[in-house]
Amino acid sequence: MRLARLLSLLTLPAGMLLAHAKSEDGIVYGEAGGQQLTMDYYPPAGNGAHPVVIIIHGGGFVGGTSKNGSEAYCADFLAPAGYAVFSINYRLAPKFTLRDMVDDVHQSVRFIRQNAAKWNLDIGHIALLGGSAGGYLSNMAGLSGNTGDAAVQAVVTLFGISNWAGMPYREQLEPMFEPLLSQKGWRAASIEESPITHVSASAPPLLLIHGDKDEAVPLDQSISLQKALQAAGAHADLIVIPNGPHATGSWYRIPGVPDWERQTAEWLNRVLHHEGPVGEGIRARTP
Repeated sequence: MRLARLLSLLTLPAGMLLAHAKSEDGIVYGEAGGQQLTMDYYPPAGNGAHPVVIIIHGGGFVGGTSKNGSEAYCADFLAPAGYAVFSINYRLAPKFTLRDMVDDVHQSVRFIRQNAAKWNLDIGHIALLGGSAGGYLSNMAGLSGNTGDAAVQAVVTLFGISNWAGMPYREQLEPMFEPLLSQKGWRAASIEESPITHVSASAPPLLLIHGDKDEAVPLDQSISLQKALQAAGAHADLIVIPNGPHATGSWYRIPGVPDWERQTAEWLNRVLHHEGPVGEGIRARTP
């Protein structure tokens, strides 16, 4: 698969760039590689302290922003349910590597913890929510280095990569695996940078959401990760979207599509011990 084709699958059309919830944009959560790292804040409904959801956008690791609608849309129904939602920007390839991106996710968690009083946050209940490239990052950040101030208590992954061995993108994406690639070779680098390698009984609960017609990241990526997590004794659930392609933008038009937004909010309520109301902000289905 050529790089241009890969990026056409993993990036989102221009019409999917904005969520509808009101946000405070451009909050600086760190600086790395000579650039500022920023995020958007979607204020929660109700009284705190509020559990936190950190949204990680897609874009093929080379593009996208915190406003990508396929992921930022989740703020529309999570903020009304009482979640403090932060949608982050992170460093991108080809200049930066997968490890740089994961480091940025961990940095966002640390920043939010350190500034919890400003937003009245419950820092004992933080979730990551990523889609596509951001789904890989939510998987990887949640399963590796999930300790101390960077620890999260739940992960929601939309159509994310869990095992590089099952993906056809090696030649185009090899630079993202540096310096590990040069040190150890492709096989070792691809194993070490695969979330499935880091599965353990201590993994936070994961909810995986994936369409069975995904042309960019096969459904088996989520099925195999769920099986590995369950075999290790961790909590992992899977919502399959029948006839669902990559990205959420067309899902509301698919007949019989599961109410994945409601299920996501209810799942987060359960695993984060929250009682937020569910339903407001969910996009109406097309008859």
